[in-house]
Amino acid sequence: MENTNPIFLNRTVNGNVFRCSKCNLIHIEFKNINFNFTDSQFSHFAEYLNNIDGAEWENKNRNTNFTRKILIPIGYQNINILLNNEELTEFKCLLKTQQLSNNYVQQLNTTQCNFLIYLN
Repeated sequence: MENTNPIFLNRTVNGNVFRCSKCNLIHIEFKNINFNFTDSQFSHFAEYLNNIDGAEWENKNRNTNFTRKILIPIGYQNINILLNNEELTEFKCLLKTQQLSNNYVQQLNTTQCNFLIYLN
């Protein structure tokens, strides 16, 4: 993907969300995962992820062999995203987007997410 002056919508320590000015898709990068969504696909995915109770799923899957206990299917029967509750919380924070204004840094502090957003 070439650099096409993206419009950043949100950033955390482990990811960012931006709209490509060339293809008009919303691109999500979180750790080593990448998604490319239309507006409606992004809204659906963000809503789905926001409704996951991480603590509940960590408890339900506490006896699995996976290190990360929250398994999120992504539409392919043999591929899931694996997260722990802290990663899920950060991912949810990342997906709470709005178009960011230019030329300042915003400090966000919550009980679960502490990060800087460098707005461009």
